[in-house]
Amino acid sequence: MSWHAIDSLDDARAAATDLLFPFDIGTWLRLALIVIFVGTGASNASVNANFGGTVSSGAPTTGLSAVPFDELPPLDPSALSDGQAILMGIAALTAVLLLCILTFSFVGAVMEFVLITALSDRTVRIRGPFRKHIWKGARLFGFQLGVIFLALLVVGVPIVLLVFGGATIGPELLLAVVPVLLLGVALALVVSLLFRLTMDFVVPTMLVEECGVLDGWRRLFPTLRAEWEEFALYVVIRIALGVLIGALFAAGALFVAVLVAFPFVVVGGVAFVAFTASGPIPLVGWALLGLVVVLYVVAIAIASAFLLVPVVTFLRYYALYVLGRVDDGLDLVGASPQETGDDQPDDSVAA
Repeated sequence: MSWHAIDSLDDARAAATDLLFPFDIGTWLRLALIVIFVGTGASNASVNANFGGTVSSGAPTTGLSAVPFDELPPLDPSALSDGQAILMGIAALTAVLLLCILTFSFVGAVMEFVLITALSDRTVRIRGPFRKHIWKGARLFGFQLGVIFLALLVVGVPIVLLVFGGATIGPELLLAVVPVLLLGVALALVVSLLFRLTMDFVVPTMLVEECGVLDGWRRLFPTLRAEWEEFALYVVIRIALGVLIGALFAAGALFVAVLVAFPFVVVGGVAFVAFTASGPIPLVGWALLGLVVVLYVVAIAIASAFLLVPVVTFLRYYALYVLGRVDDGLDLVGASPQETGDDQPDDSVAA
């Protein structure tokens, strides 16, 4: 018996090699930009504690009731205003960071369609496909946010009940938290698998069927149910490849980081010696050293993206070939057996 999840490995390797070589700097740069986005979401939770004060007899009390509020020093209004300013600054910084994360995630959702379009067309373009598929990307982004929100809700509700239920720190709390943590780990694995299947198989389905995420899942689900062995084997192979490639990438990224560091260390060292020769480092010196660090981080990010280009290209081609082999109606790369000529009748025999 031939397994499509195994046979597709050679096809994916050949397709990735054909797209990436001979080397073209424009193709690699565009793929590196895509990989940056597609490459491999705060509340203040607290628990009531018993601080060891005397507890009045009668009704049961929570840990907060034992705090000796009468012994606390009076509040300084100026300190309070300073604290409010700091909190507002932290809130503003958090809001900006959250906005950046959401924007990056939205662009990444659209880039999923840009990548699949590039692999199926064998031509890497960004601006045109990005404009064309921005609405599909928005729907994928909304789906991701919805799933994450539901997952956080499932895990967050028990935590909120524990926090506001008057729980105190102790063995009972730990026993209550362990099941919630196990639920969180299991839910994280399920969400990770759901997102992986969505990116690898539902996104191409959305492109073929010109539909949304939920309709894409409805179109894919009968194939997923009928060929569950193929998809299960694909997941196992994908995990194994992820572990192997992750180790190789870590080694390669470390080597590149050390290699790229030499010119930045030289420039930063010369600047540091020059500025410290006459006393403390001035503000301009700190700004220059900060710029060197930022440029080094950017250089590492670009180099890492280049290292990931063949990895992401191969893995996405692998998913597309598996999908095309198990369902010829969703074939974007010519993987269907009918197109290979293997199942065509022999005309000479028929004659």
